[in-house]
Amino acid sequence: MASEEAANPRTHPTTPATPRKSRKKGKEKPEAGADAQEGGDEVVEQEARIKGLTRAGHRALVLGDGQEAVGCFRKAFVLSRSMVSPQLRSACAFNLGAAYVETGKPKKGLEFLLQSQSSLGGNGEPSRDLYFSIEAAREGLQDFPKALEHFGLAADGDRAAEAGSRAGSHVWMGCCYLGLREPARAARCFLDAARCFAAATSPEAAAVALSRASGSMLQSRGFGVAEIAAVLTQCHSLCSSIRDAALRGKLYSDIGLSYSQLHIFTLAAESFERALASGPEQHRAAALMQNMGAAHNALCSFSTALGWHRRAAVLHGALGNRRAQGQCFGNLAYACSRLGNHEAAAESYLHALQAFRDSGDVQGQWQACEGLGAACFHLGDSHRAIGHYKEALTLLSHCQDTPRAARERVVHKLTDAIQHQLCLHGCLSPRVSITPWHSPGPGTGASQPRQGLVDTPGFGRQRPPRHQDTASGVQDVSWKRPVLVTAASPHPGMEP
Repeated sequence: MASEEAANPRTHPTTPATPRKSRKKGKEKPEAGADAQEGGDEVVEQEARIKGLTRAGHRALVLGDGQEAVGCFRKAFVLSRSMVSPQLRSACAFNLGAAYVETGKPKKGLEFLLQSQSSLGGNGEPSRDLYFSIEAAREGLQDFPKALEHFGLAADGDRAAEAGSRAGSHVWMGCCYLGLREPARAARCFLDAARCFAAATSPEAAAVALSRASGSMLQSRGFGVAEIAAVLTQCHSLCSSIRDAALRGKLYSDIGLSYSQLHIFTLAAESFERALASGPEQHRAAALMQNMGAAHNALCSFSTALGWHRRAAVLHGALGNRRAQGQCFGNLAYACSRLGNHEAAAESYLHALQAFRDSGDVQGQWQACEGLGAACFHLGDSHRAIGHYKEALTLLSHCQDTPRAARERVVHKLTDAIQHQLCLHGCLSPRVSITPWHSPGPGTGASQPRQGLVDTPGFGRQRPPRHQDTASGVQDVSWKRPVLVTAASPHPGMEP
């Protein structure tokens, strides 16, 4: 895999040594000597540019920025066309092809990988990495069983090879099993890869493999909480030795996400905080603040959560991330309602509603309307509560994938609000006294309904997570774009 190449010293060579030029005997003209010197300087400068682009491409892959990596490797490949060395041209074609495979374009990747093979001509044997990448491209073209057969034979027959090379085989096998939708087998392959990387003294690659293994374990539902937590602990212990701050921060963020899926929010919050300490760029910092607030909501640490929600909302707003900002306002509203400040909750739900309207998020809009209805009911304004609940039901009718229970819940709240208003006007004798819902004491978990009225779900109502949950916006913490939990998921408001 191209991303493993950055940590594996045995990967396909990127910049072979410059061949020595034979010296001609005899006296040369000064002009010819100057031209030759200038030409040599150009070659050295060109090689240096290729090396720099290659390093930048590998780093971008490790950080999950596939488009940036492809751009760097493409520039290096174009520059290599004017170079004499076939090894250099082959290496650049290999890097570009592997990056295309990594970013989900196996057909285009296979084209450049085959170019890499042909560039060598009869001057050398293709490396194991080239062979694996060609098989990975075929894997990407959905020929998983055939690719698995090749990878398995290579891994079993290469006991004498270095651990780093065997790790590459295990990583590719893990990718194939994920393609076959067998995450349990994929997890075991990534764990084997992590052990090989550790033996090869490559803590960065080992940590990344462990992170990917934990994501596959969560996806498979075949592993216990203790097993997954042990892998996360091991990954966490390796992060402190990683010098690259961006990679270290990404891994801490992924670890925090996995802990949140295990409902271990104390460790999730600690991991998010360590990720923030790594000095991420602004978009990632805003998402980490949002995750910190959501984790503290789950811990019922609402006073602490308020600050994180506000900071995240401000930063998302400055960056123009209106949907994420709406999620932050929703989380803030929930924390305010749990602290008994229903006026502040109503104001935050209004901000959330406007943000979701601006971003075209219909699901977020009906959730915000439901929250506004609950806040108005708390404040004794049944008339406005009824209006918000009706708007929520109208918006729900446009959401095809929303569970039926959500609509039934809003209908129940609307019915209670109407009955309460009729009682206030003396038009209906209540069979039971209907009073505003009150928050349970700290540590009691999810809100319990009273006469069908609960604080809005989605933004802050915490339920025990299920490992198989893959709602819109949720992505396992393996090596794709690191999108985390949205407002529609068990632990809402978490973003990349």
